[in-house]
Amino acid sequence: MRRRLRVLALEADQFPNWWTKSAVTSAMSMVASRPDVVVLPMPQCTWTRRDFEAAARVADASRRPTVVYYPFDSWDDPARGWQGPLHWRDRLRRYVARADLVAGPQLPLEGGPRRTLALPYPPLVRRRSEPAATAATTWDVHFAGAYRDPGWAGSPVDTRDRRYRGHLVRRLREALPAERVVVRQAQYWAEPEVRRQLRRRYVHELDHSRIVLAPAGYGYLTFRHADGWARGRAVLSEALHRLVQVPEPERWERGELCLLYDPAGDDVADVVGAALARPDRLAAVARAGWEYGRCWTDPGAQATQLAATAAAL
Repeated sequence: MRRRLRVLALEADQFPNWWTKSAVTSAMSMVASRPDVVVLPMPQCTWTRRDFEAAARVADASRRPTVVYYPFDSWDDPARGWQGPLHWRDRLRRYVARADLVAGPQLPLEGGPRRTLALPYPPLVRRRSEPAATAATTWDVHFAGAYRDPGWAGSPVDTRDRRYRGHLVRRLREALPAERVVVRQAQYWAEPEVRRQLRRRYVHELDHSRIVLAPAGYGYLTFRHADGWARGRAVLSEALHRLVQVPEPERWERGELCLLYDPAGDDVADVVGAALARPDRLAAVARAGWEYGRCWTDPGAQATQLAATAAAL
């Protein structure tokens, strides 16, 4: 009997939960049960030489098309932000080159394997059946994540720097009334009951905010994009389609899916101000993002995309 390709989605009680090894493996790994494709083990930043050798043997022994899930945002320096040593980087590049298809949430635009498939992160929160109205929200902008004091006033060299997140937070706090901005330093290793409380608070605050700030972190695309779309909020982001592979990049370019700020222009406060002045525009971006998330970040839809692409190899 022909079995379908599945994507494992984690229903966890942490906030946020994707950073732990088990959560990454469960939520992001593509598990193949199809007879006509082999999905290789997803590389981990903790892999040793023996791990790479074992995974490579699986690839080399396969007579069927192989797929590997690549969670990093660079082909040349995947260790950036993931504490991987240089020898790990070289082994990773050789391992990925063995696969017939490379899928991932933030694949670089150039310089990688010939066959790739963009699969954005699935949300960590439940998807709303419809986007909620934004007119009666409590907050204008919501951000939850780790950030540091910026220490400078200018534009960043690399927006994945945690200090750049602090820079964005400072700009928004300068531009908006304090009671209209909610900022949460994420707690990754709290006790289970505390994590559950944080998760409930996180969903409540998303639902009562007009805009969700989704800056870069360990990679350009983060769970905040998918969570904001899932709850029908307008997502505030830099133009990721110019940095990594995303589905429907032409819609990103037109500004349909997110409120786009330009790090070089340091215009995040201006973008938010313009969006708040146009409730119709804000609602349109929120709905377009919700529909985009339903199409491209749903695990079932991703499994269908992956199966169709693998079958065409």
